[in-house]
This record gives sequence, structure tokens and C-alpha cells, in this order.
Amino acid sequence: MWQEILSTLFPMRCIGCEIIISSTQSYLCENCKANLPFTHIPFIRDNSIYDKISDSVKIEFASSLLFFSKKNITQKLIHHLKYKNKPEIGSWLAEIWYRQNQDNPYLKEVNTIIPVPIHYKRLKQRNYNQIILCCKRLASLMNCNFDEHLLERVIHMESQIESNKDERMNRMKKAFIRTNQSSSHYLLVDDVLTTGATLISCAHELLKIQNSQVSIFTLAIAS
Repeated sequence: MWQEILSTLFPMRCIGCEIIISSTQSYLCENCKANLPFTHIPFIRDNSIYDKISDSVKIEFASSLLFFSKKNITQKLIHHLKYKNKPEIGSWLAEIWYRQNQDNPYLKEVNTIIPVPIHYKRLKQRNYNQIILCCKRLASLMNCNFDEHLLERVIHMESQIESNKDERMNRMKKAFIRTNQSSSHYLLVDDVLTTGATLISCAHELLKIQNSQVSIFTLAIAS
């Protein structure tokens, strides 16, 4: 009864176009879902994402699910994921990516899912790391370990949205530390790949331990 009252007073709306949607629809209306800008970039070595990261640090495989641009559907989803207390969007997108790649044999090489950590000051402001539920869902689907605490962010920086790759790389040096000496094939997960500076810095830290390997997955890549 209360659910019916609440849904009448506060109906669910599509994040993309804001029309009213039913409770059975996930975040987007059918039209917006049909127009999601998928990259269709598989989890392999021979792609633009791999090239962008591997120029600076050794990685195994890389993939991104969606193209991100100003005011597109992806930008709206990521905004709700990060700032509107909707971390479950990450879990939903993780399932979509997994379904697209579940027959890829390279997924079986991954042992541990690692989220890009956020600094405790930002965690205090936001109350959650937006990528955690995405990682947990991937760990479950891929039958992998999930380690939320292996990487720790020790340097806090304000938004770097206006910075180029070199500026970001200089700021990101020593921004992360490992908390233990385990080795694994890690899948490092973040929300949006822009310059790649954050992922590169994290990967450098993960690879300090012998026999460690790193692959990359992001929900989106800036187009």
C-alpha cells in the first residue's frame, strides 16, 4: 500500500529523458536504453583503450562499456551514480558488460577485482565509493575475489577535469599505496576513463609486486 502511494506521489523517472517509467524498468525508459552509446570494445589487447593505457604502464587487457560525452545518456547515468546516491547503477552496468563479454576467455584470467579508491575526505563528503557495487557484482559474476582495501588513496585532489594528461600524471604520482604484498591478476575498475592518469598510477602501484598483472575496465570512456 505504502509503495503504491509513494510511487504515485514520487513516480520513477527515466534518467535519460525524465519521462515516468514503471518500477520494473531499470533507470532508463526503453527508448533511452535502446540508444545507450555502447563502445562494443571487447576485453582484449588490440583496442584503443589498451593502447591509451599501455603506452604508460604494462597492462594485459582493457575494455569500456559506454561512450561518455557532455549531456549524453552516459553522462547522466554517471552523474546519478556519483552524486545522486545511486551506486546500484554500477551493478546494473556491470551486468550488461559481463553479458557482452561472458564468452571471452580472457575474463577467466582475472583473479581479483579492485576498485579505484577514493580519498577519505571525498568518502566523507559522498558517503560511498561509487564503483564498489559494480566491483562486487563483477566479482560475483566472474567468480573472482574482491579486494576493496588493497589500494589506498593517500593524496587528495580537487577535480582534475580541466587538466591534460601530463598535468594529471604529475599530480597523481604517489597518490596511491598498496596495503599488502599479494600478487594476482587484478581487474582495476573505475567509472570514467578520460586521460587515464588515475588508472595508470594505480596500475604502477599494483605492479610493484612481482608476478602481479593488471587489466582495466571502466564503465565509460570520454569520447
